[in-house]
Amino acid sequence: MEYASKDLTIHKLRRTTDFENLTFRIGGYTEHDQGRFYHLWKNGEVLSIQAEPYSRPGIDYSQSSEGWSTRNFSSDKEAFFYLQEVLQTMLDSLQFGTENNWAHLVRQKDNTYSLIYTRKEFIRLKCPVWTKKVNLNDIEVTRIVDCALWEGIHEGMEVDLFMGIHALWSCFVAAESLGHKLMNEAGVSHYTFKLLAHVYKSGMIIGVMCEPIIGRRVCPTDRAAVFAAVADIQRHGILMGSLLPHDILITPEGVRFLNISAVRFYKDHDLLAAAAETSHWAELAKTFGSGMIAPHTPFGSRAREALPYVIPRLPSPGRPVYTSPELAMMRFVWSVMTSPGEFARSDVQPLLKFREQQRKGKSAVTNDPKHRRCARISRKVLIAPLDFSEDRFEELDQIVPVDDEPYNPKWRSSPRTPYERPNKKLLIPRDDE
Repeated sequence: MEYASKDLTIHKLRRTTDFENLTFRIGGYTEHDQGRFYHLWKNGEVLSIQAEPYSRPGIDYSQSSEGWSTRNFSSDKEAFFYLQEVLQTMLDSLQFGTENNWAHLVRQKDNTYSLIYTRKEFIRLKCPVWTKKVNLNDIEVTRIVDCALWEGIHEGMEVDLFMGIHALWSCFVAAESLGHKLMNEAGVSHYTFKLLAHVYKSGMIIGVMCEPIIGRRVCPTDRAAVFAAVADIQRHGILMGSLLPHDILITPEGVRFLNISAVRFYKDHDLLAAAAETSHWAELAKTFGSGMIAPHTPFGSRAREALPYVIPRLPSPGRPVYTSPELAMMRFVWSVMTSPGEFARSDVQPLLKFREQQRKGKSAVTNDPKHRRCARISRKVLIAPLDFSEDRFEELDQIVPVDDEPYNPKWRSSPRTPYERPNKKLLIPRDDE
């Protein structure tokens, strides 16, 4: 979950929570002419929900992009999260795992909402399926970064998934399949993270599965290796469409390229050489020039923070109320992500950093000698039992003693500390003198 501890993943939640009843919001966006979109995931099943569009009063979206200025962004955000809270009230009635992967959220005359389910197919492959096909149900999803980038385990091997569950990314998934096919036919697939299979669900292709994208970012010392790899690819008639720093990774096996969706094949090597002047060599000159200074995050999912978060179920009289560290964090992230304020997402980081310190057994009180006293802190936390019928508690953290050192400032105006006594004797006159 976004901003949550890195170990609070789907893989762990399967073992520590009632995972089958958890609904994740894995993505969402707003199109002023098409509507508000919410992509939900529950126990391996995906459901996309489209709601009515929202337009700010007095804004003409057809004129220019000025209507998307950040000064009016709060109203769009409030309208988007309002319907997300409406969906929270409908969690128990959402239909996952059916032939229908899409639903329209319709407002009734009495201002209540209902869902109309349908089936949509987004990916239109540009070539026949040239690999094996794997059912999504046979892949254990372990982490979801966003709608497009997933991670999982298939037949005991870690894999990365590039999914096209909505129209924005479906064309890239189709182009990725074609790009890998061209690289494979040209004999240069060893410069990519190999595409292993096409992923299908309910009889239609919804994504591709490839090797785990793991490697380090390119640096100036990799210049020769990258230039040699691009030259070899070009000799085989392939033009790489994107050679930005975040599209190049260095692995123990050598140079690997991402964004294969932009690959093109040329039969005429003269035309290829002309196009490569800008797409290859001019682009690499920028990559290893000033563009190398800025930090770049690779496109692969394993270098990115996970964006999904759990939509907590509302309490009801027939459902027992219990808590756990994971459920408490889910509710906390939900409250932050749906709270008003444009910059609420950045305000949560200090609190989660504090929780991360507690989880690792670190003291929340610094040992900096500038502090007057370092108290002996006992971080013994009692959490309600997982089962409401139990009469026990769980101790999450151990007592971590902190060294109790005297005040010893680095700079002081007096040579003495509050713990020192003056060496000189103080003479007091007696009454008879």
